[in-house]
Amino acid sequence: MKIEEIIKKHLNRVIKENESTENYMFFSNLQQIHRQCEMLLKMDPQELDQIIKNGHDWADDHVSEAKNNMDQVFDFFMNETKKEGDINEMKDDPCWKGYEMVGKKMKNGKEVPNCVPKKK
Repeated sequence: MKIEEIIKKHLNRVIKENESTENYMFFSNLQQIHRQCEMLLKMDPQELDQIIKNGHDWADDHVSEAKNNMDQVFDFFMNETKKEGDINEMKDDPCWKGYEMVGKKMKNGKEVPNCVPKKK
């Protein structure tokens, strides 16, 4: 593929993203994170582990911190999009649609419901 075609394809994607939502960068960043995670998961785990063990443990720290940040964003949006229903219903099922509570977990020093996707 020629460099001009690559640039044109990228620009068309950016223009399309700009037209679809004001917060196109949020969605573009999510897509980039998704692509990079898929690529890393396809790599040889033993090779990556060896690289980390050879003085690059900062990579493990960065992934852990990124996971913590994504957990917070995910939980925020899941709570924001949960439909307000009967207060008793929320006590019985504090999770959003399509998720179920499986015990509790600690989050920022507080015990919160551990909501996981329902199995089909």
